Amino acid sequence: MRLVIAIDQYVKRNYPKPVGIKVVHHGLPIIRFLMVGRKESPWLERKERTVLESGHSSLYVYTQKDRDTQFAKWAEDEHYAICGGGFPIIEDRKVTGAICVSGLAHLEDHKVITEVLKQMI
Repeated sequence: MRLVIAIDQYVKRNYPKPVGIKVVHHGLPIIRFLMVGRKESPWLERKERTVLESGHSSLYVYTQKDRDTQFAKWAEDEHYAICGGGFPIIEDRKVTGAICVSGLAHLEDHKVITEVLKQMI
């Protein structure tokens, strides 16, 4: 919960638009939060699927889509998000969940997650 509060506060301080936030861990939704003014959209689930199936951040998949045939196929599939904003939770070298942010430009979605995690560490 602390993570979601930190993301909410960071976005409010730094961006004029609201975001959606989703955290999943071991296949269970931990939290799904839409800031005031943010409407429901499929992007959080798309980013989650991209992270969990690739084992990488969705931004990494975006950077590799021209080099990796699997990721290139995902670019045409509406079930995946080949853009920033999905970040893996890794425990014991295994991806066990995902942190997803959606609502800003995709590089900003990714930056929100990484900046908040840096502040928390």
